[in-house]
Amino acid sequence: METRKVPTYIDGLDDTLGGGLPAGHVILLSGLPGTMKSSLSYAILHGNARGRGAKGLYVTLEQTRKSLESQMASMGFDVEAVRGEVHLLDVGTIQKEIGRSATKPWMEFLRRTLHTTKDIDGIDLVVIDSLEALEVLAKFQDRRTEIFQLFEWLRDLGATTIVLAEATPESLFLGLEPAIVHKDETFLADGIIELKMHQISDVEVQRRIRVVKMRGSNHKTGFQALVFEDGRFQVTSVISL
Repeated sequence: METRKVPTYIDGLDDTLGGGLPAGHVILLSGLPGTMKSSLSYAILHGNARGRGAKGLYVTLEQTRKSLESQMASMGFDVEAVRGEVHLLDVGTIQKEIGRSATKPWMEFLRRTLHTTKDIDGIDLVVIDSLEALEVLAKFQDRRTEIFQLFEWLRDLGATTIVLAEATPESLFLGLEPAIVHKDETFLADGIIELKMHQISDVEVQRRIRVVKMRGSNHKTGFQALVFEDGRFQVTSVISL
C-alpha cells in the first residue's frame, strides 16, 4: 500500500521528497543554528493552512509565541491569515500550567495538549522546536527510552510531526554528518532532513538541504540549494562554481 503524502508547499521540496512528507511519520529536521530550521518548518505549517486548510500546532520551547510570530511576520508570512489553523504553544504557557520545578509533567502536559487539540480542532501537522530544549526542560533520565516513547505517542496521534534538532559543531571538525552525532533520534525517527551552510567562496555561503532518509519514499539523496527570497522558500539544484 502506497504511503499517503503531505505536501510541503515549498517549491522543489516535494519532488526531492518523492511526493511530500509521509503522513503520520516523525521527521527530524537537523541543522546548525542559522540554517532556518524554525522558518522552514513554520513555512510548511503556513503553506498547508493556506493551501488546504490543514490544522497545525507549533510547540516552541526556545522562544515566546510573540517572538516567533514577530519573526515570521518580519520574513513575510501572513501570520494573521492562518491564526485559526496554525496554533502556537510556547514554553511560558507550559510553565504557567505545570510550574517551573516540574519534571515528568512536561511530557504529560504535551500529551494532553496534543490530544485535546486533536479532539477539539483536529490536528494534521505538529512542529516541536526543539528536541534539545524538551530534553532539558523535561529532564530526560534515559534519553533513548524517552525519545522512543515520545516518537511512539507522536505516531499514535496520527499527525505528521517535524522535530527540530541541533546539529553539533563538533561533527564538522570530525568530518561526520551532523545527523550522525545524535544517534538515538536518527535511528528512531522515520525520516531525517538535514540543513547546512556551505561555503562557496571566500565571502559567500549557501544554505543547502538534503533528505538523509525517509521511510516509505523514493527520495533524492544529494544536497540541493535552499533559497529564501521574497517571503518564500525554494529548493533548487546546486550550481557548481
